[in-house]
Amino acid sequence: MTRTLMQPLAAEAARHSRHFQLIVDVHLLLVNDGDLLLGRRANTGYGDGAYEPPSGRLAERETLVEAAVRVATAQAGIALDPARVSLAHVMHDVSGAGRMAFFLTVDGWAGEACPVPPVRGPRSYSDFGWYPLTDLPANMIDRARVAVRNYAAGARFSTYPAFGM
Repeated sequence: MTRTLMQPLAAEAARHSRHFQLIVDVHLLLVNDGDLLLGRRANTGYGDGAYEPPSGRLAERETLVEAAVRVATAQAGIALDPARVSLAHVMHDVSGAGRMAFFLTVDGWAGEACPVPPVRGPRSYSDFGWYPLTDLPANMIDRARVAVRNYAAGARFSTYPAFGM
């Protein structure tokens, strides 16, 4: 009887694993005196011209902290101490195929965020600017705006779009 019950469960799990692959994004929330560093997306094919925090996809066998360090260097031109990186917010984006976005903060960094950032990797930015957490630019990637607002309000987890929408 156990064998009969287990076979359908295993078959169902295998069927789901073939069709679903979760995308994991890592966003870096660099906050200085209440202002957040945002970059204007360029040459990405999605949301070009809109603002978002420096970000990238989690690479295979990479930790969230390693991704944050990589994103800081490649996208913002700054160096992070891995021991000073912490989790700020998690967003489950169910608007498309499925994404998990981890928003990480850091207690200090070395260097100054590039006014003209380096162009590396699949995500590039044409410029960076500091924006008050309470007055984000109108032209911002919507899911990033929602996550930043939720983070600023003290929420550590959100779903996009919000439940009931």
